[in-house]
Amino acid sequence: MPDLFTYYEGELKDFIAEALITKDTLLKRVISTATESLVNDLQDMGITIDETYRHTLDNSAVRHAIKSHGSPKEVLRGQIPITDDDLMRIPEIVASYEALTTEKNKRGQDVIIYTKTMDDGITFYVEEIRLGRHELAASTMYKRKKDDSPTLID
Repeated sequence: MPDLFTYYEGELKDFIAEALITKDTLLKRVISTATESLVNDLQDMGITIDETYRHTLDNSAVRHAIKSHGSPKEVLRGQIPITDDDLMRIPEIVASYEALTTEKNKRGQDVIIYTKTMDDGITFYVEEIRLGRHELAASTMYKRKKDDSPTLID
């Protein structure tokens, strides 16, 4: 049986560049493992994971975030376009989020929404909880303007 995906072993910056051009193969990169505080916060919300869960990013999620939330049209939605630099901050977001919420996606899976205020706006990072693989898999990312954040229009 062929492998469904390949783990990327290089730097996150290089993975993001590769993810934007690789469409015929699923590439994944492990960002980090779940922290004790995340495990505890999710437990308080009724979701059980442990420290063996890994935050992962794949090329499909990278392309989705940039294609869906990286255009100047985001300004019309009151949002700030996502860039490669924002994706580079995922390890920081999952390690030191300010707020955490959960909900169900269209397929009924639990998703985690991390919120973190950055210098240029409020970043929302969304992961699916994949029980079988023990993954917290990137789904999307978007940014909203905070009161004093510049936008492309400014």
